[in-house]
Parts: sequence; C-alpha cells; structure tokens
Amino acid sequence: MLPIKVNQFMLWIATLLSLAAFTQARAISAATRELAGVTVVDSPLVRSAETYAQQHSSFAVYKHVMRSWLYGVLMINVNQTLSDNIDLEVHAVSTLLHDLGWDQDVNSTVVSTDRRFEVDGAIAARDFIRGHGNKNKWNERRVQLVWDAIALHTERSIAFYKELDVQVVSQGIQMDFFGPSYGVTETQYARVEALFPKNDLRSSVNETLVWLCATKPATTYGEPEPIVWYNYSTDNQARYLAPTVG
Repeated sequence: MLPIKVNQFMLWIATLLSLAAFTQARAISAATRELAGVTVVDSPLVRSAETYAQQHSSFAVYKHVMRSWLYGVLMINVNQTLSDNIDLEVHAVSTLLHDLGWDQDVNSTVVSTDRRFEVDGAIAARDFIRGHGNKNKWNERRVQLVWDAIALHTERSIAFYKELDVQVVSQGIQMDFFGPSYGVTETQYARVEALFPKNDLRSSVNETLVWLCATKPATTYGEPEPIVWYNYSTDNQARYLAPTVG
C-alpha cells in the first residue's frame, strides 16, 4: 500500500489533469464572437451551420435566420432560467437552419415534394449535423432537440410547451415578425435590425408562400402562413390580420 501522502499527491495530480481537460473542453465550447452587440456561441459547427444556411437561402432569408438567432440569444441573456438551461449550440444550429425547407433552387438536395417545409428543414439539419466533422460531440438527444425545434417552429401551440430549447427557437423567430418581446428592448432589437435589415422580409415571405403553394400544394394546405397574412406598417412591424371568411 502506498503511503497516505503519496496517495494524496496522486489524487491531487489526477484532479488537476481532470480540471485541465474540463477547462479546455469548456473553452472550446464557450468560444464566442459578437454580432450587433450580442455575444453568440462560435463553435465550428455553428460557423458551418451559418455557411450552410447561406448556401440554401436567399439573402433575405439568411438575414431573417440571423436576426431570429440574435433575438433568441437576447431572450436567453435576460432570463436566468433560460441562461442556466439552454444549450446555446442547439439553439444556434436550430435557428440558423430552421428555413432550409425554403430553398428554392430547382436542384435543391434538401427540399422534398411530399413534406411540409418545416419537416424538410428538420431532416436536412439532422443530416447536416450527422455529416459534420464534429458530430461526435452531438448525442441523439441534442440532435432530436434540433429536429423538434425546426419541425415545430411554426406550430407555437405545440412548440411553446416543449423543451426550453424548442420554445426559444420558435419565440425568437416569432419576434422577427412581431417586434421586441420576452425582455428584449427596442434598442437591442433595432441594433440587430441595423446589422441585418429586414427591408425585404415581407416580399421574401410572400414570394416563398406563393412558391410553396405552387410547388407542393398538398403539403402546404394547413400551414399557418398561407391563411394568415401580415400587414406591414411604416415601422416595418408585422400586424396580424385574420383571414377573410366567406
């Protein structure tokens, strides 16, 4: 049996090594950058997700997903419960890739003819994660959260009762249409919009809805967007208008 002091020394060394490994892993996962005054997670997978979103989106849609991401992060920052529980990488990837199903390229590899666009996006995001070089850091639970967040982001009556990660993705996206809420200030909101202007959001959404109805009407029937129209005021904020009946 080793002397007690030797045992203590070895335990101390093991503790230091474990702490060093933990610190290194935390530093990698906690890498950040700043956009519009908002500090966001900056992992290799998040960077790749942003690039992937650009490749499969119009510029207007790319700006929309970026704004939605930043609004979600601002929500998280002012809510301790969210700050303590949200997986920032899951939130980032989910929000950045939530509109992959809007890819209008005729040769798109992510859009189907027989699924809702949200499901197309969820499947494409899952495939993206599984094919990424850092996929080993993503267990099935994290991948499933991304899938659910994207598939349910327009179904707020469901998404708002799911995991916090899923809720915040939907709420951040909603904020891009309806203005600041959930603790996000007018000043913070305007700063994000200044970096990623939403001057083309209305025309882009309308064009996309027409394209969805034309290319896969069977799966678009029942979607919330075609039956809900938005009227934009001079401040470019969406106003809900109930559909005309009869």
